[in-house]
Amino acid sequence: MISPTRWWATSGRAGPGTVDSEVNMKRTLIPLFMASIAIFPITLLPQQKLTATNLPDFLARYDTNFGSLEAVYKDLTNENLPLTDEAGQPLARRPLADRLLAVTNLRQTARQFAAKPEDLVLASTVVIRTESLADDLFDLSQVAYDNDREDLGNRLSTLQITMEENKELLADYLLALAAEKQNRLQQLEKEVDELHQKLKEGMKPAGPGVR
Repeated sequence: MISPTRWWATSGRAGPGTVDSEVNMKRTLIPLFMASIAIFPITLLPQQKLTATNLPDFLARYDTNFGSLEAVYKDLTNENLPLTDEAGQPLARRPLADRLLAVTNLRQTARQFAAKPEDLVLASTVVIRTESLADDLFDLSQVAYDNDREDLGNRLSTLQITMEENKELLADYLLALAAEKQNRLQQLEKEVDELHQKLKEGMKPAGPGVR
């Protein structure tokens, strides 16, 4: 059976010590996050934009997909389909048990992210793992179609499309969050410079007329 075409969418002021510490930490993290998310497309409609306010509700809906994911992975295990492509080459990057564990870990991370919507590490992790899950679902849908399991292939394809769409929404949120953190870092750096300048001015020797 011919496999279907894959779908792609492709603050208050702080003291010098506290500010310096926060600046140094974020100066290290921000470039890493900006680089890691640069690969994700931004093709979203304005009304679909996620914010820190509506993200928990979105992730609650996102969470409802995991029941279907666990069910389809269970069915794949029961089907015992050969994880190879049409040329007989291994298609799976890892066993189904490992893939299911990755799904469980993603669900847990997404729930943590819902409770901390401004956490860049959690945001990056959810986006990257959602992308990986979508890739897995596409691979597995091809296995199902190639073995004439059309119903199973359709279920996998539907879930893959859903995860692609979720990834795009989350990636857009991640980019906005990283930009916000970058702006905050720049503001902190400005405050540090101002504090250092004031300290230097305060240490200048007084003139002869000053007692």
